[in-house]
Amino acid sequence: MTQPPTASPTNLRERLSGWASDDGNADQGLGITVAPATHFSKGPRVYPTRFGAAFLLTALLTLIGCVNYQLSLGYLVTFLMLGLWVSGAVAASRSLSGLRLSAAPPDTAWAGEEAAFAVRVQNPSDQPRARLRLRAHRPRSATITLLDVAAQAETTAPVMIAAPRRGPLTLPRLRLEGRDALGLWRGVTYPLLSAEALIYPAPEVDAPPLPGTRASEGSGQQRAAGQEDFAGVRPYLPGDAPRQVAWRHSARTGDLHTKVFDAPISWTLRLDYAELRGLDPEARYSRLSAWVRQARQYDARYRLELPDRTVEEGSGEAHSRRALNALALSQPARQDTPPERQAHLAGRP
Repeated sequence: MTQPPTASPTNLRERLSGWASDDGNADQGLGITVAPATHFSKGPRVYPTRFGAAFLLTALLTLIGCVNYQLSLGYLVTFLMLGLWVSGAVAASRSLSGLRLSAAPPDTAWAGEEAAFAVRVQNPSDQPRARLRLRAHRPRSATITLLDVAAQAETTAPVMIAAPRRGPLTLPRLRLEGRDALGLWRGVTYPLLSAEALIYPAPEVDAPPLPGTRASEGSGQQRAAGQEDFAGVRPYLPGDAPRQVAWRHSARTGDLHTKVFDAPISWTLRLDYAELRGLDPEARYSRLSAWVRQARQYDARYRLELPDRTVEEGSGEAHSRRALNALALSQPARQDTPPERQAHLAGRP
């Protein structure tokens, strides 16, 4: 006979957390875009901490002892403890009231890392707010940001949001917590903020040099891809075009090698997605991202060609930013897209 499934403690905590934060808005991890950004989904709710629950249990046990043994002084201590416990709930709720929050996306964020959204917290009251905790509502393991806000002041703190893939990333629902001075209660509220970051492809680790790029010996002059001079050969890397393979040299040595040509750095590089055969789409974007960073380091002029867009030749920081934006938003040709990625894109609104 099949036993009915039992709810694990983790699932139970997630359900309780979802019930506590429910305000009628579906939370699908895509963020809530309700204006103005300084509003909260609801007023602060207060919950006893573990220490607060133990404190209450101790007070109740003390009360039972006082009733049994008729300890007059014990009643004073017991009701003092209960008074502190109740006043702590009020203090935890007041620690969040009146705060104003706004969010801004990070300047640069890479796939596979965490994006640092800048959240500004304003405190217009005369009461300082200490030991505030701000993090993404889900998952529970999200990085916690601790901050203190003085009276009639403001502060800006980074909130780290996981960015597993390139493309637009909407700031998810955040969870703001405040506690009383004794740590008996925690007030919880959910600010409604709207911000979107553009996540760049993670640069390939130990990426090959720019197609045919090398530094000339002796003169210190930088050189880049071109057809002027034969610069030698290098080991074959996945994604090298077949026309660049040194077939004769490879036949002699038994290992594939790629021919390298160069020219003065003033020549325009051509970074082409279609030339990176043998790599899956996301690996191509990672290599192109690494090459864009290398080209910026050399201050080289380059042209970026992607399946659905082209960034005309240019150089400099602004051109590098345009190229990275194009890499973040580009979609590979359908025949290059894995089935699971196609399903993900088809499900997007």
